[in-house]
Amino acid sequence: MQNILRRPGLRPRRCIWSPTPEVHSRKWRSTVALQALDQLTAGVIIANGHAEVVEMNRAAESIVQLEDGLLIRNDRLCARRAFETGKVTKLIAGATVEGRSAPSAGRMLIARYDGLPAYVLSVAPLRIGLAVDNQRFAMVVIVDPARHSPSEKDLAEFFGLSPAEARLAAALLTGKTLARIAADSGVRITTVRTQIGSILRKVGAERQSDLIRILSGTGIGSVSLAAGWLDMAVTVAQLPLSLAVI
Repeated sequence: MQNILRRPGLRPRRCIWSPTPEVHSRKWRSTVALQALDQLTAGVIIANGHAEVVEMNRAAESIVQLEDGLLIRNDRLCARRAFETGKVTKLIAGATVEGRSAPSAGRMLIARYDGLPAYVLSVAPLRIGLAVDNQRFAMVVIVDPARHSPSEKDLAEFFGLSPAEARLAAALLTGKTLARIAADSGVRITTVRTQIGSILRKVGAERQSDLIRILSGTGIGSVSLAAGWLDMAVTVAQLPLSLAVI
């Protein structure tokens, strides 16, 4: 069985998603919207009210294939932990509710293996005009904070750091201690401390804790900015239906 998007180069693991013929017949989908969603580094999944996956972008495929927090079972989006699966299902159901109640949006954290930063999952309804066969759909946006930390190139460009200083700053953002960084880099701890002093001056920070806060603020993976990814993804997915391909 193949993924509906048939992405080249991806090797599905246990979470193989095989959409039903009904999913293939969806007429609301826009080729332009799908291509635009693929440009986002945040994962985007479109699901129906039963949490069944209808579509996803490349970033989402990469995330669910890791199976380190989110995964797909029986075509449904779920989490490793049962109570998180229940919450995901409830959020999606709330975003696709029919009747008098207005659809709602919500966010939650999805824990991962190996102490990695939790995924930030946001759920919001797609507009009612996108309902197909009396079904409503929800947009699920997954942000991986680890993927959105500023790169060495970003840090060098933003703060005028040397290549060695940029590597050190990037290592600090991963939670490593100065001693660990020195050991991994094969340099003396005194050299690392000298580089830290230079970085502090260039960044305008007095303490290492302030430095980490400032450097982290240059990324785009914080929880506070997950809503921005959600707004962007919803806007892209709701391109005019005239663009849709039958």
